[in-house]
Amino acid sequence: MRASLLALAGGALTVLIACSLTWSAITVPMLDDVTGPVRTVALSGTDLAPLASASAWVALAGVLAVIATRSWGRVIVGAVVIAAGAVIIVSSASVGWQSSSNPLWTLAVTGGLVVGAAGLSVLMRGRAWPGLGRRFEAPGGSAPARATPVATRRLTPWDAIDSGEDPTSDGPPA
Repeated sequence: MRASLLALAGGALTVLIACSLTWSAITVPMLDDVTGPVRTVALSGTDLAPLASASAWVALAGVLAVIATRSWGRVIVGAVVIAAGAVIIVSSASVGWQSSSNPLWTLAVTGGLVVGAAGLSVLMRGRAWPGLGRRFEAPGGSAPARATPVATRRLTPWDAIDSGEDPTSDGPPA
């Protein structure tokens, strides 16, 4: 369980770091005249492949979802994480193949492969992993504790204030 969660977190963070770096730089003319001044614009992986970055955040949230769920919930989380890994791979690779960018997109693809593999591990073995302890569960089927009626218990100062009495005086109100 621990290895899969670490791989999932590591793959998602790898994608986020790779997407934050500059993947490509383009030179754009500032005027309609081609011979005029130009400006160079740096494009990050998030600019070129926003789905990769968004899917990495989904995968990172999947770490917490695996911890918080059990049984079939983990199967669903595993499927969502696999889909996020596939989106990361496809969007990063399509940008990388189409542009003459530096090879940082391969780092995002590698992170997507790790995310997908971790998602497959959660999907296949997650149902057998231990869940959160019983203290994190809602009480199931037990009746709520009944409050003692106000007439049979001693009034606290707050109860006296609520009923309009002065808790600081010993006698009846004047």
